[in-house]
Amino acid sequence: MHAGVIRSTYKKSDLNQVAKDFKENVIPIQAAHEGSRSAMLLIDRDSGDAISIGIYEDEASAKAFGSKATKLLDGFKKYRTGTAEPKRELFEIATSTQQEAKAVVERVLKAFNAHDLEAVAREAAPDTLLTAPGGTNLQGVQAAKEYNQRQIKAFPDARVEAKKTIVQGNTVVVEGVFTGTHAGPLKTPMGDVPPTGRKVKGEFVQVFEIDRGLVKRNHLIFDQAEMMTQLGVAPAGARSTA
Repeated sequence: MHAGVIRSTYKKSDLNQVAKDFKENVIPIQAAHEGSRSAMLLIDRDSGDAISIGIYEDEASAKAFGSKATKLLDGFKKYRTGTAEPKRELFEIATSTQQEAKAVVERVLKAFNAHDLEAVAREAAPDTLLTAPGGTNLQGVQAAKEYNQRQIKAFPDARVEAKKTIVQGNTVVVEGVFTGTHAGPLKTPMGDVPPTGRKVKGEFVQVFEIDRGLVKRNHLIFDQAEMMTQLGVAPAGARSTA
């Protein structure tokens, strides 16, 4: 990831207007730029100093925003003090809490796909909390490991694919697809479902909270009724309340 940074100094009496213009004019353009992740404005009300920061997926995206940044800067000339012309600087983000949180989740998903549940467990905090449909509310590494073991026993070829990953601070949200063949007993709140030999494919959302490099909370959301329908043990059209 890369960052575009612009340092400016504004009239202290205009700082509120500067923030308003940044919110209304800069953020929408930044949000629409391909590869853009976020934008922020930092201000020091005692000195009038300000730093605007744009975060991008890669260096190419950060450089491509340069011409837009130049045009946007023109709109803030009327608020600036001094004669120095602000310059946009580019930086590589070597590390951050967001990058580290995303890396933890990527390791978890990779280990699950390899069915290496010991590796999954190593990424979890001792008091990790796992919640899932069907009233699943488990605390502790061993309990979470046993839940994953049951899923892999039911679907020996179980695999998850992340379609979209969103990171905000220490929270990582994954939109993905689960696939697997029902070749083992599937434990449900209604009892065990014997192997059907059917293949299932379903979307899921998983919310991870990372604390000091470990998974503190893992909240899994998927449509139970859709899965049961694919397995042939629920009528077509059934809807889940999960």
